[in-house]
Amino acid sequence: MRILRPEDVELLRALTPAVMKGKIAPGDTAQLDQTLQSFDTLMVDLSEPVVAGVLQAFDVLSFGLTRGLTTGQWPAWSKASLDDAERALARLRDSNIGLLNAIYAAVIRLIISAWYLIPENALTTGYPGPPKKVAAVIPAATPAKEATQ
Repeated sequence: MRILRPEDVELLRALTPAVMKGKIAPGDTAQLDQTLQSFDTLMVDLSEPVVAGVLQAFDVLSFGLTRGLTTGQWPAWSKASLDDAERALARLRDSNIGLLNAIYAAVIRLIISAWYLIPENALTTGYPGPPKKVAAVIPAATPAKEATQ
């Protein structure tokens, strides 16, 4: 992993099956590993301030005291069941504290995006790509050398 730290991976291993219920089972290590790798790749492509914000949110969700207070998950994420993860996410979503709602929204959007970035998962959407008439009018990228002349 280039961006995700071990504690982030532990957190995401617990939360991903709850977010992707019906798509990734808690024990499906191959799907989890692939999704976490995709998540890390997604993070590499984000701006530094966004990555810093996501990692700060993960710190809140990973540090024992703040994890327990914000999500109700007092034991480590590695000990969380699917029900525990669902309850933790619901607590973030339903909180009266806007920052916790924002953490919830960011976590689920990033997990879902990471999953759909895997080509075989993207095919399950039924989305074939842009319409041919739109794709035909998209200008080709100009090489940098030509653009500067």
